Amino acid sequence: MGDIADNYLYSLNQFNMKKFTFLFVLTLFSGLILTAQPVQNPGFESWEDAGTVIDEPVNWSSIKTSDGGDLINGAAPVIWASSADAHTGSFSVKLTNVATIGTIIATGTITNGRVHAEFDPNASFVYTDAADERWHTVLTGRPDSVAIWAKYTPQASDTARIQVLLHKDDGSLPPKPENINNWIAYAQIDIVGDVNSWTRFVVPFGYLSEENPEYMLIILTSGAGTTPIEGSIAWYDDMELIYGPAGISDNPIGENLIYVSGNNLILDKFPEYALHSSTFSLVNMSGTEVFSSPVQSSTISLNRQGLPTGLYMAIVRTGDSNYTQKIYLK
Repeated sequence: MGDIADNYLYSLNQFNMKKFTFLFVLTLFSGLILTAQPVQNPGFESWEDAGTVIDEPVNWSSIKTSDGGDLINGAAPVIWASSADAHTGSFSVKLTNVATIGTIIATGTITNGRVHAEFDPNASFVYTDAADERWHTVLTGRPDSVAIWAKYTPQASDTARIQVLLHKDDGSLPPKPENINNWIAYAQIDIVGDVNSWTRFVVPFGYLSEENPEYMLIILTSGAGTTPIEGSIAWYDDMELIYGPAGISDNPIGENLIYVSGNNLILDKFPEYALHSSTFSLVNMSGTEVFSSPVQSSTISLNRQGLPTGLYMAIVRTGDSNYTQKIYLK
């Protein structure tokens, strides 16, 4: 009788151990799933009737569904389309710069947020609408990089641009003075010149805070900011976030500093490799790159001519790191 009881207890303990192990692995796996959150409808396979003249991709929006009201939305041109020219699956999204009223060119734009549209393009922006699930994407993880497949047929020197902002509370692109401090991380990809076949573009996030984000705001365009050129066309497909095992907090240049000294920018305490194999750029609060230079030492000579006083994003890009910092030019 004692042997039977012992065997039963042994079997029960084994069962409980296996159950505990299973639950632990399941919990760990679930945690990884929650952390490694994906881009919604990343391949633009799903489309819906959003009350516009043509469908919009699910979880994405255009200037036709802006908060500008019926007059602006009705007058806005169609600058996006579903395309059967896809990297994978059946569809991609096709963006086109289109002439509108007078000399205004509407930039081909799609966003996972919402467009704030005005007749003055310089007053327009996109933003996270936390009150409406149609126009925001929740993201609480800290991805290392963002990747996307693209093709591009520019006119003249036009530039296609991908911007991804991770933020807490309110967020917009371009940023506003009242929400710039909500930025957690930022990534930007510029595509210049003809890209005739599907090409994968990858860029790391530059983290500005040790906090976790709450939302991710994405803009895909076929032209450069508010100065696009009519007829430029971009195709996008298969967008993804990349999560490394170590996390962005271990970024080897994450603890360094960029500061202004006269007409120079100083890269303080950057590792040696970053001072000889990197590029430096300044991006204004409209999302336009206004200065770019290869990094050859810890001192970068800055031509201040044409750069107004104000806040800028300073970005140092290396092969596997992207250090981003806000700086103020007086």
